[in-house]
Amino acid sequence: MPQISYAIVGVIFGLIFGSAINAMVWRLKVGRSWVKGRSVCPDCGHTLAARDLVPVVSWLLLGGKCRYCRKPIKDHPIVELVTAVAFGLSAYALYPATSAGWIKLLLWLVLLVMLLVLAIYDARWMLLPDKVMIPLLLLALAYAAVMAVVNRSPQMLIHALVTAVLVGGAFYGVVFVSKGRAMGGGDIKLAAAMGLILGPRATAVAMLLAFNSAAIIGVVLMLAHRKGRRDQIAFGPFLVAGAIVAFLYGQQIVTWYLRINGLY
Repeated sequence: MPQISYAIVGVIFGLIFGSAINAMVWRLKVGRSWVKGRSVCPDCGHTLAARDLVPVVSWLLLGGKCRYCRKPIKDHPIVELVTAVAFGLSAYALYPATSAGWIKLLLWLVLLVMLLVLAIYDARWMLLPDKVMIPLLLLALAYAAVMAVVNRSPQMLIHALVTAVLVGGAFYGVVFVSKGRAMGGGDIKLAAAMGLILGPRATAVAMLLAFNSAAIIGVVLMLAHRKGRRDQIAFGPFLVAGAIVAFLYGQQIVTWYLRINGLY
């Protein structure tokens, strides 16, 4: 089955890009170039060899500790595994049978990397940095325009723009009313980018998934005494997860919902 082959290739590339995402997040935090210089241990500063950088495998063989200083490796392999799954599902769900399909898949994978960088950064430091967010917004706008041209549907671009304004405006309202306690400015920009990428229906699905999953995780953390009622949790990862699921399976989810409610 060709789709399975694409998925396997997607998983392999996902592992590679997952390792790169780990490095990008750390370099973004410390202000290092994304593309220049060898990877180093953030604790001892030792330059890492190729054998130290094999996705997942190196972490397992080293027992999760730096080969040179034996301190815990901060880049967790869960990022590489999540990226591998996301790439594999993307290659399978967006199986590119036409040139237009290839354009959509390749643009989406670039967007996916940027979304995952934001999700990991926000999960670690409760911030969605503009150094990634602004390029994401520009690429999201370009994606919406390209898809409108490829599908010969100017309405697609109009719908994407309107969705971005409405969703971004709604998030701005939440930030304004809560005085930044409920969410931050980065969430506004991320929501607008999601509107451009997903369009109206899939954005609705993504938001439903994001808010519900965040609420469930929040309750679990409080029950486990990991968070208090007034403590904040990073919302970016939930928005990104919702965006990924909605982009790949949004139409199926909408169809399923309409059927169980007798509307389809």
